[in-house]
Amino acid sequence: MFTRAASALRGSGNAMLRHYRRPLQQQQKRRMGGGEHWMEVSEVHTRAGEFVGFVCWMWIFHRARHDLPVVLGWRHPWEHAEDPWAAHDQLENIAELESDWDTFAEKAIRPGEDDDDDDDDE
Repeated sequence: MFTRAASALRGSGNAMLRHYRRPLQQQQKRRMGGGEHWMEVSEVHTRAGEFVGFVCWMWIFHRARHDLPVVLGWRHPWEHAEDPWAAHDQLENIAELESDWDTFAEKAIRPGEDDDDDDDDE
């Protein structure tokens, strides 16, 4: 009688252990859109990407060499060296050109006194 009870307990105990040993639900493994397939890039595209990245960093360093003090606030943008392309060094009649420009600027300030409108009315 005890052997039958012992064997029943042993069988139910083994079934209970098997039940607790297996996971209740299999965990889902996510593979971001492509499974286990890694992106394959040709050697040409790899080298081209490295070259373009190099050019981008050289451009950043070049602009930083010229503009970094302005960006960091160490100097104002209008405080720079003389312009090598300035026209005042090569012109011989600079005084005459400046006076012509000043008279033009004075006439442009007074819009009612120009004579162009009178010619159109006739």
